[in-house]
Amino acid sequence: MFILDDSNMTYKVEHIGKKFYGQGSFGVGFSQGDQVEYFGPSRKFMYFTEDGSRGDGVYARYTDGTYMTIFRAIKGGIHKWEETVGIAMSPDNKRLYAGYQTRGHIFEFTRKDEKPFE
Repeated sequence: MFILDDSNMTYKVEHIGKKFYGQGSFGVGFSQGDQVEYFGPSRKFMYFTEDGSRGDGVYARYTDGTYMTIFRAIKGGIHKWEETVGIAMSPDNKRLYAGYQTRGHIFEFTRKDEKPFE
């Protein structure tokens, strides 16, 4: 992941997986972050999918550089090793949408506490 500081016209390379919480990581042997989106008024999290088929999920990066898994394919399930695509959020930020490319399945996710994604 390249972190751009446009005010100073500089960037740094950040290895995804550093300070990573949840299942999986984009460490050695995994692909790159892809389809980057910010949702909600707080813009606290940068949501992204993977570019390839080894990360098979949606992830988020908090403003402090902490990464977390939002969801991943079930181990041994039909979407394992399949590329995640189409990340989107409902207008009220309470529903996150993403799909898997090969089978063409789209999923809707909500939080258990019914609060919006930030």
